[in-house]
Order: sequence, then C-alpha cells, then structure tokens
Amino acid sequence: MSQLALDPEQRELADLERLISDALTKLRGELEAAAGDAEVPGMDPEYVGRWIETARRLSVQVSNDLPPQLELEAVAEIRKIIINLLDGLEHVDPARPLDAIDRFFVGSEAVRHIIRDALDERVGCREDDARALVAYLKQALPRITQADQARLAGISTRHLQRLGKEGGAPPRQLVLAVRLVKLVRYVWNPEGVIAWFHRERNELDGHAPIDLAGDPGFERMLLRLARQGRAQHAA
Repeated sequence: MSQLALDPEQRELADLERLISDALTKLRGELEAAAGDAEVPGMDPEYVGRWIETARRLSVQVSNDLPPQLELEAVAEIRKIIINLLDGLEHVDPARPLDAIDRFFVGSEAVRHIIRDALDERVGCREDDARALVAYLKQALPRITQADQARLAGISTRHLQRLGKEGGAPPRQLVLAVRLVKLVRYVWNPEGVIAWFHRERNELDGHAPIDLAGDPGFERMLLRLARQGRAQHAA
C-alpha cells in the first residue's frame, strides 16, 4: 500500500502496524539464532533476560503510541492485551521461558490485527464523500446488484444512484456498510459478503446484521462481529 494514498490519520495507523510487524520479525529472528537446535531450557538466561526486556519496551512503546483516531473500544482491548503481556514478561518461569515468549507473540499479533482492522476500515475512500462510498461498494461488490448494495446502505436504489452521481453527505448506514464490507470482503467473495449481512446470529438475538445496521446503537457490535469473523478465518 502506497503511503502517498494515505491521509495523516491512516498513515499513523499504518506506521504503528508496520512497527509492530517489523519488531516481531526481528525478535523471532534473534530468538531462532540464539536457540539454534538446542532445547529452550538450555538457552542463555542472560540472553533471555535481554530478549524479554526488548519485548517489554516494545509493549510499552505501542501502548504509548496508540493514535487518537482509534476507537475507545479498540484502545481498551489493546491495552488489556498489553497489560497481560507485561504481566507475563514479569513472571517468566526460568525453566520454561518459551511459554512466556510464545504468549508474547500471540498477544502482540492480536494487537497488530486490531490496528490492521482499524486501518482497513479507513483505507479505500473518504467517509465524508457519498460519491466515493458508492463507488467503493460498486468496486468491492462487482457481481452484486445496485438494489442489494442500496439495501446494505439502507436507502433506495434511486437514492444510491443519485449519491453516486452527485455525492454529498453520506447517510450513516452507508458509512457503516462500507466499513463492514471493507472487513468481511477479505474473508468472503462478493456473494459471501451479502450472505454475511443476511445471516441471523445468536449474538444479535437471532437478528441478521442487515436488520440492525440502521440502528446506531448496534454499530460497534456489528463492527466487532465483522472483525471477529475475519480473525477467526485468518486463524
């Protein structure tokens, strides 16, 4: 993804995600080089201590560098993970250091995915421009009819067509629909994306996402479900 295509807020998220990714790659490489073919209990305790201190500094840096555009829910989730990571790094079993190290990698990847999802929700088009949002739906859902795209946005087909030509301030549900599509399209094809919106879910008391997309009170829940579905598929 070209940095020239990102606005300042998107660039902050992308830079933080890349910092975590690069740091984890370096930590994995250093660990593999130090361990070699030996059993982990035989690793140099001083090296393990230095590795853990580096991991601790990374965790603190990420917590301190969380950009303000992250939703409060995402910030709370990240900081909860980091608190657990720091606690795990503080209480390492000297006989089994790899257990704490593995937990650090798992937790750090979870943080990275939260940031990645936040970035993916923003990248692609401006959310204050209805014309760009309609164009995005058309591009992301190429085999889906305009009527079905309009249903996602909670508007008529004619209204969708007018927004696509004239632009203007987008309806709230159109913005939400684009955010959700940006997440779930990485997991399903266009037909699968539409099916996701229409599938009834226990988490929604038997309702489908499309039934609740027009209620601002369910916006965070729907975004959480989309992120969880993507994370579960990736796992």
